[in-house]
Amino acid sequence: MAEEGPLAAALLRSAPAREPETVAGGGWAYGRLGIALVSLFLAYHTLALLLHVTPSGGLARQAEDGFGRALGVRAYIHATSNVQSWSMFAPNPFRENIFVRVLVEGADGEVTDLGHDIHGRRRYPYVVYDRLAKINRRLADQQWYLEPYAAWVCREWERTHGGEPARRVHLVKLTSHIPPPREAWAMPPAQRPAWSAVGFDPRRLPVEREVLRALDCDLLRDGQLSPERRAALGLPPAPGRHRPTELPTWWDQRADAAAERAADPGADAAERAEGGGG
Repeated sequence: MAEEGPLAAALLRSAPAREPETVAGGGWAYGRLGIALVSLFLAYHTLALLLHVTPSGGLARQAEDGFGRALGVRAYIHATSNVQSWSMFAPNPFRENIFVRVLVEGADGEVTDLGHDIHGRRRYPYVVYDRLAKINRRLADQQWYLEPYAAWVCREWERTHGGEPARRVHLVKLTSHIPPPREAWAMPPAQRPAWSAVGFDPRRLPVEREVLRALDCDLLRDGQLSPERRAALGLPPAPGRHRPTELPTWWDQRADAAAERAADPGADAAERAEGGGG
């Protein structure tokens, strides 16, 4: 065994420099007034969180309107950055299955399904969550995601096809409506699960199709690989095709605001007067 050095001996074997002091008042860190104040704060914080995250309907809504308004719960929740949204799970669950099919049209006009939707491939019930399900819903519900998502699809196609660009990306929404319990119980055999005599198989529900967008790769910002990226991948150059994304910085926004104020000083003075500033 190696011999202990002086530092190791001091750390491992030396006695404490002094005994820990005993807190006055029987071991409590605070006196009675401090304990009461901390307890009141914890009770208020717990009540505020409960009122904030309960569903916005029925008795919960009445309690939130009554107690929450009287106790200033909304202002407290926002001031402490404890904002949460119950709408992720309730009050109404999803009543339809939504998928977004991604089709790429190559330079030769051939259309390829990339398999980015999970329709027909998820088994029910499932244990492992597939994040593509959320991506599908976001693309269908919040369509400002479509262009950046399609641009990424175009770049990936170009990267995996020897630098050959895709012509167009088609995004198609697939929707199957979840039947209510009474209809689900009386589903015809063709739409039931193979292992059950009642209910329904989500993969066998009728599907409605709706074309969301058809986006040309050469018109999308960053819809092509940049020259630097092509060089790094060992691909031949393609000058004049890449359109980089223009992301305004904080400094750009500040300069634009200053230019607007300089162009119309009367509007800036009116805004200060309305806000009570000087």
